[in-house]
Amino acid sequence: MTPLEHDEQKRGGQSRAANQTDADRKFLATLAASRRPLLHDVKLTDDELLRTFREMSKGGPEGRRWLIFLIVGADGRTIRSSLSDETVRRRLKQIGSVIGFMGVTIFGSADKGRAPSIQIYYKPLKKGTTVIEKLDKVSREVMAAMITSIPPVEGAIKTEVGE
Repeated sequence: MTPLEHDEQKRGGQSRAANQTDADRKFLATLAASRRPLLHDVKLTDDELLRTFREMSKGGPEGRRWLIFLIVGADGRTIRSSLSDETVRRRLKQIGSVIGFMGVTIFGSADKGRAPSIQIYYKPLKKGTTVIEKLDKVSREVMAAMITSIPPVEGAIKTEVGE
């Protein structure tokens, strides 16, 4: 990268940062960190795993509400947080190893000058880039499933021209 390109990139980053709240910056940092591969596996008993899952499912980074929060198995199947503890434990046995947690949230707000977007956050629990690749693949499948489940808008919306 030439010095001019680096300077342009720096100004772009400063401009973006000026338009973000502290909560948005913290969320984006958390989101970026979640994409980095771990150097060591996170060792959790089943009880610790369930407790951490329940705690994280209460709210996303910076208190954002999850649209869905999941446990991701090594086989790519998921377990959602709305299930009972008993059902989660039973399904954990079916998926075998857990590679991470995943949540989908809305980032940004039109009221605050930033167009809302759907973001997927994941937290790997196993080391290596292969885990990140699997979580990324599952995140695309989760997003595709969520988008196809959105019903058409039937009623009038705020921006619509009325009679």
